[in-house]
Amino acid sequence: MKTPDPLTIAAQMKVLQSREDVATWALAHLGLPPEWRDTNEEGNTERCQEAVNRVFTLTRKDIEDSLAAQGLQPENLPPVSTEVGSRDGSYFISKRRGEWEFYYQERGFPYVSATFDDLAEARKLLINYFIPVWLDHLHVPCRTKEGKMIKEL
Repeated sequence: MKTPDPLTIAAQMKVLQSREDVATWALAHLGLPPEWRDTNEEGNTERCQEAVNRVFTLTRKDIEDSLAAQGLQPENLPPVSTEVGSRDGSYFISKRRGEWEFYYQERGFPYVSATFDDLAEARKLLINYFIPVWLDHLHVPCRTKEGKMIKEL
């Protein structure tokens, strides 16, 4: 059986933007057993990671360039909301004086957050949030308003 060629960057981005589980998608694309997705079974985490690495070859720059070519800012990617709301989820809110806050909300209350005074740094975190954990090697550190370097909330 011939192994499928790696996807084009555009095809890889389409999968990422669909918010599909990339491990499940990669296993199916490569014709590998779907039960390998059960990472509670010994060896399956490594199998899934290998499948993802074979299919998803894009770089951080590829992601950033693709989003820019589509006219998408990181704050406009699902499932982030840019307006304060009462539902659970993730929020990226513009504050006064050039500050931005990214936070998760559960049961109507924010429970973890980071504040930024540099929009470019905030957007790094938003792209980290967009990139699935299976592509963790593409996450980059960003500087919060307090000067702390983080990769995730």
